[in-house]
Amino acid sequence: MTDKLTGSVTGFARASQDGVRATSKYYSKSGKDEKNLVRASFFMGVPGGIIWYVLGLYWVSLDFSSEQMGFMWAAGNVVGVLTYLFGGYLADRFGRKKLFMIGLTATVIGLAMLSAGTEVIIFTIGYSLTNLGSSLSWPSLRVLMSTKTRPAELKLLYAVQAFVNQIGLILGSFTGILLPSVMEEYGVVLSTGYRYIFFGALLAAVVPLWYVLKVREKRRKVEKLRFNMDARTRKNFIVYCTQNALIGAGAALVIPWLPIIFDKGMGASGVQVSLIILASNIAIAIGWLVIPKFAEMRGSVALIAICQLASVVPLLAIPFSPFLSVVAVMYTARSLLMLVPNPILYAYIMNIVSEEIRATFLALSELAWQLSFAVFYAISGILWSSDYTKIMPFIYCSAFYAVGTLIFFVHFRNVREDHEHKMPDAA
Repeated sequence: MTDKLTGSVTGFARASQDGVRATSKYYSKSGKDEKNLVRASFFMGVPGGIIWYVLGLYWVSLDFSSEQMGFMWAAGNVVGVLTYLFGGYLADRFGRKKLFMIGLTATVIGLAMLSAGTEVIIFTIGYSLTNLGSSLSWPSLRVLMSTKTRPAELKLLYAVQAFVNQIGLILGSFTGILLPSVMEEYGVVLSTGYRYIFFGALLAAVVPLWYVLKVREKRRKVEKLRFNMDARTRKNFIVYCTQNALIGAGAALVIPWLPIIFDKGMGASGVQVSLIILASNIAIAIGWLVIPKFAEMRGSVALIAICQLASVVPLLAIPFSPFLSVVAVMYTARSLLMLVPNPILYAYIMNIVSEEIRATFLALSELAWQLSFAVFYAISGILWSSDYTKIMPFIYCSAFYAVGTLIFFVHFRNVREDHEHKMPDAA
């Protein structure tokens, strides 16, 4: 038994080292376009971390109720849903780079409104524009990346991109939560401190435009726009959308509320909240460097399903944890298990879908997540009812996660990736 355990630990360590080595080696040899997209991802991560982790705390500092916050979040995500309805088609037809630039510009305008607003209507429009921006930017980024390397190496490129983006997110979320609390000790009103943070996010959001502008995209002959899928692809699409919808519903009930739960429900200070989230995001960043090798050991679908199911355990433990130190460990474990397989998931989906409909497939499947997320975001505001000590939302979230993951595993366990080792157009 001891020998077996020792062997497993040794294998884990070896796979981790091999994963970091393979990912780093791949990036060092990648071309200018790949590196420019990765650099853009870093600066996209900074405002992304602030919008995701800090916005709720900002609104709480302005005395908005959970119902008001749920409305603003839901309205913004509805805009994201509507954008996904046509974003994938436009990317396929008119070019991913152009849609990417439009998305980044919308994010900049939205952040300008978030940094200047004080009213529900201004915040709603600003947050809606950031959602419109991300709904155009992220599918375009992922599909652009898929044209820059071989299918077998795509998980390495996604891993590098995810790692660098996570570093930006760490910088944005940590400083975004910590600095307003520090400024408050020196007499700055807390809400004003958060406003400064969003102005900083606005500046960071401008930088990716420069890197994306330098990326080459070879113009392909425009074909008649179709939504025709063969029976196999259609079935994969329906199942993947179902899983995404369930995961999105569960996430909306709890995940965006966690910084507020730590603060208002568990009595954590701004410093403690920032440290909890920092520990989690560092673990995720490291995990994204090593995860490609584990996909080779276990298989993409098995790895994704095992991690997502395992993440339910620490998620359920969070509201029952007696100390903030335990909360931090549970939150980090949950985040690591749920989010680290994402580069593998995206690479897997890209490799089971033909290149000409990748953007459409990805955008419309993300639409399922966004639509479910928007609906349950509005519900979550009512569910919490400004009482951030409740346990039932965690139970509902965990149930959605478990069912979605099981559906994904049962269907995709026999769907193999296409690892053709032909190089796509690099331009």
